[in-house]
Amino acid sequence: MEKEKTCKIVFSDIDGTLLTSDGQITEGTKEMILNLENKGIPFILTSARSPEGVRVIKRMLGNHAPIIAFCGGLILDNDGHEIYSKMIPLKRALELKAMLDKDFPAVACNTFGGEKWIVDDRDDWREQREEKIVGFPAEIGSIKDTFETEGGIHKFLLMGDPDVMTKLAAVLARDFSDLQSAASNPEYLEITAAGVEKSEGLKTLCGKLGISPEEAAAFGDGESDLSMMHAAGFGAAMGNAPENVRRRAPMVIGKNDEEGLLKRLKEIFKD
Repeated sequence: MEKEKTCKIVFSDIDGTLLTSDGQITEGTKEMILNLENKGIPFILTSARSPEGVRVIKRMLGNHAPIIAFCGGLILDNDGHEIYSKMIPLKRALELKAMLDKDFPAVACNTFGGEKWIVDDRDDWREQREEKIVGFPAEIGSIKDTFETEGGIHKFLLMGDPDVMTKLAAVLARDFSDLQSAASNPEYLEITAAGVEKSEGLKTLCGKLGISPEEAAAFGDGESDLSMMHAAGFGAAMGNAPENVRRRAPMVIGKNDEEGLLKRLKEIFKD
């Protein structure tokens, strides 16, 4: 029974989960996170954002979240040291980008590797929207020139009209089945190396901290969050998550704009 378990660590997605629709963290949620930290219960940010995009949120929390978990194939600790990394090989990344340029030129392509985030066109309104969401700018660059030294990338974030993204997802499943794709919303596809799951980030960090996944809470609102929810002893989807995510989640809680995360944390950690 859940009530017989003890929660020792919390993993939370950022956009649509920790943040309200206007990109804020409520004061009550901030206070709860600080209280958890004071009790020795880490609050872990798990996001498909770049490391700097996660640090923006850490600063909103007063830098209390102790570990950055960038689950696009990369996990960094608070000092920027690499804990885990799994990349798409550079050759395969270039092949995918060539396909996009040829067959899906209307799709906006964001490429992430380590601390780097590059795009083709910063004037694209979708790129500008993403920059506004994460709070810092991308840079224009080519995959080959930018990531040749690293030998690969951690993630593609592709943005386009929902009908186009549905067609693109089918092509990726057919021609790039060695990679992994997940829709964070109908307009976004995230492409990573096969086997990159938020659940792996959860298990990796729990292992390093000597905590069982059964003693973890995990919250999110997208398909990419489902593995994490199911790996945790206290997993739940936000009430604002898409229906297909809510249907497959172990539990559904309140919406992000109604302090759903805060209310659930109060239930888990009530005296």
